[in-house]
Amino acid sequence: MQTQRTFRTSLAGIGLVAVAACSPGQAPPAPAAPAAPRAAAQPGGVLVCRPNVDFAVEVDGLYPRDARLFQSDARGKFLVDIPSKSTSLLVDLSARRVTTVPPAIIVREEDTGLVRFADPGPTAGPAYALAIDGAILRFQTDSSTVRVMTALEREPIVGPVAFDALIADRAEYREGMKAYRPNLDAVATIRKSKTPIAIEAYFGTWCPHCKMFMPKFLRVMQDAANPAIHLTLVGVPKGFGMVDGPWKGKNITGIPAIIVSRQGSEIARLDAHEGAVPETELAAILGALK
Repeated sequence: MQTQRTFRTSLAGIGLVAVAACSPGQAPPAPAAPAAPRAAAQPGGVLVCRPNVDFAVEVDGLYPRDARLFQSDARGKFLVDIPSKSTSLLVDLSARRVTTVPPAIIVREEDTGLVRFADPGPTAGPAYALAIDGAILRFQTDSSTVRVMTALEREPIVGPVAFDALIADRAEYREGMKAYRPNLDAVATIRKSKTPIAIEAYFGTWCPHCKMFMPKFLRVMQDAANPAIHLTLVGVPKGFGMVDGPWKGKNITGIPAIIVSRQGSEIARLDAHEGAVPETELAAILGALK
């Protein structure tokens, strides 16, 4: 029961934990207390599920871009959906089992991202044993080994990474970018600037504060699409202060660290606190360089 409670607590705590900038060797904060339980669904009842990109789905050691965890409106039930493998699986934490969901009964709402289907019940199709180890859920189907974990627990990206590669690899960043609505005037100012600058962004895919800030920053860079801005993205490991890498010698004591340079000299660093508005600050920096 303790391991099951840990996974539930991790899920309930997503988005409810106040976070600060991650410093070298700092561990992510503990999840918040679990929310009040929802009512249990009866077999045959319709389950309504919404995607939760705060969790990552690993399939045979890889992370397919379309593999998703969906949180249902029923206590302890989740959908692991892997369209590229024509596989959908209903996870029942209380029963410690995983049941195949026939694709034909799943209704997908493209505009909301929700999926709906009738709970097939425990005897409706092939079922598999479920193992829960802390915040990691694991099971073996007839064809694949599947693990579900918090996105922050994935093997971190370390070193320089291309913009498109980062977005393709991290669903939590992609969805965060979609959700952010930057200030259009500030983005237009950034887009129109002809002053050549370089921006180095140091972040950790394991860092909860980076998970909140980086999608906003990346959305601004994507929308501005200014060829005069040379952007370098660098993933840092846990304990980066004790590890050699491109971050060494940059006086980085916390991440994310967004360094703005002109003609090889640093001129500013963007604020990266929880309420930071990167487009407004960057537009002001560029305005001062005229």
